[in-house]
Amino acid sequence: MLMVTVTICGMAGAQNNNAMEQNRKNNNAMEQNRKNNNAMEQNRKNRVADTVKSGYQKIEDGVVKGYKAIEGGVVSGYTAIQDGVVEGFTRISDAFVKKFLMREGETFEETKARIAREEEELRRQNGE
Repeated sequence: MLMVTVTICGMAGAQNNNAMEQNRKNNNAMEQNRKNNNAMEQNRKNRVADTVKSGYQKIEDGVVKGYKAIEGGVVSGYTAIQDGVVEGFTRISDAFVKKFLMREGETFEETKARIAREEEELRRQNGE
């Protein structure tokens, strides 16, 4: 009777060990599945992040392109205004020189050279 009890207990213990081993395998499999799911989720998040970055890059490129177009328009407009103002000032200045500063028999270029020399002499005299 004792022998039967020991045998039954031994069998029960073996079955218990088998069940524990199966539980450990199941736990390991569940842990591996959890790791795989986490890796897949991280991979999905990385793909989403890459897509978002790509979208932001496209937006940035479009905005920069737009600002450069605006900048080009503003600069060309300013340059046109500047050229017009300088040209107008030069015409007025030349007309003034011809009307009020040119001496008889003196060419326009000679008058401008004489005025530049006189201006330089005045600067030297004033210590500039």
